[in-house]
Amino acid sequence: MIEKLKIRLLNLVKSRNNYISISPKSYLIWNKIKISGKKNNLIISGNGKLRRCNISVKGNNNLIKVEDGANISYSNLEVVGDNCLIQIGKRTDIGGAYLSAKGNATKLTIGDDCMLSRNINIMTYDGHPIFDINTNEELNLPQNIYIGNKVWIAANASILKGVKINDGSIIGFGSIVTKDIEAHSIAVGIPATVTKKNIYWNH
Repeated sequence: MIEKLKIRLLNLVKSRNNYISISPKSYLIWNKIKISGKKNNLIISGNGKLRRCNISVKGNNNLIKVEDGANISYSNLEVVGDNCLIQIGKRTDIGGAYLSAKGNATKLTIGDDCMLSRNINIMTYDGHPIFDINTNEELNLPQNIYIGNKVWIAANASILKGVKINDGSIIGFGSIVTKDIEAHSIAVGIPATVTKKNIYWNH
């Protein structure tokens, strides 16, 4: 079964030197995977699960890594650029998210034991570049996003570029996170602000 799946996936990989590694313990069903460029890597470790996901890579030397026990469904994972990373930690559940790393050498990392609900947007960029009219300098370059361990992100939330959400925090329903969130706190609103500190939560 795994060998047949690998063959089907490889038919969607354009150009040379791209690599797909799927653990024999993993579970994949109804996913669409398209990779174009060179030296890109897609790694599904341990008993990682992907259901009804779209994975798209355009560029070179990129890595998408799903760690052991991660459970991802109804989500889009997108990389556009070179030397980018999307990493999803161990035992992290994602119920429906758009995860996008665009630009060169940008990283979008999600830690272990996180819980992401549905209709969540996490993007390392603003959507379109903005330039200074006099110098042509790009003003809104992509920036890394870091989400720590055991972070709970409620439905309809958005995490914008350059944000770091530290361990054990909760992001409320419909919030837009534009600044770093300290560990073990609750942040809600537009833009998200911390409303409670020194908390912990359970699945």
